Amino acid sequence: MRPHRREDALPAYELLAGRDEILRWLVWDGPGSSEELEDYYARGVLHGEGGPELRLALEERASGRFAGSFALRFTGHAGQGDVGYWIGLSFQRKGLGSEAVRLASHLAFRHLGAHSLYAWVFVGNEPSRRVLERNGFTLSRTVPGRIQKRGARVDEWHFVLLASEWRRLALPLALREEAVVWEEERL
Repeated sequence: MRPHRREDALPAYELLAGRDEILRWLVWDGPGSSEELEDYYARGVLHGEGGPELRLALEERASGRFAGSFALRFTGHAGQGDVGYWIGLSFQRKGLGSEAVRLASHLAFRHLGAHSLYAWVFVGNEPSRRVLERNGFTLSRTVPGRIQKRGARVDEWHFVLLASEWRRLALPLALREEAVVWEEERL
């Protein structure tokens, strides 16, 4: 995982465009062009009232290829983070999602002072549910019709992970090195 860069737009577009196997599980219906993603990916970190919003690229370790996207957002209540992610089809079932959630949880709880993380998942998205549950997230509730998607109301699962539970689980994390460096953006 690393902050997104503008040049992630084209590989992201190629992984997402027309891929209903991914897009049906996202609130967003996908990009119309790679240019649509450039501005979003140009800034890997945004600072808001509730804390940072981290826009992170997922890379396949072996090849270094762009594999997907991860967002860790602290935009509401202080100490409460929201996670969201997608992974390109050719990179799925390789453990990237689980590793990304584990890394983001570590970052949030150890370095960003989070006391809870949550995730919203469309009901039926079993792979995403398994990723979250493997990382200690608990299904909190099912919310009928929470999101409007393609003209229909969609039910969502709400998952939560508390810092106390994350510490209790102490899930293994394979870090080659650990360094968290915040650089101030230049105007």
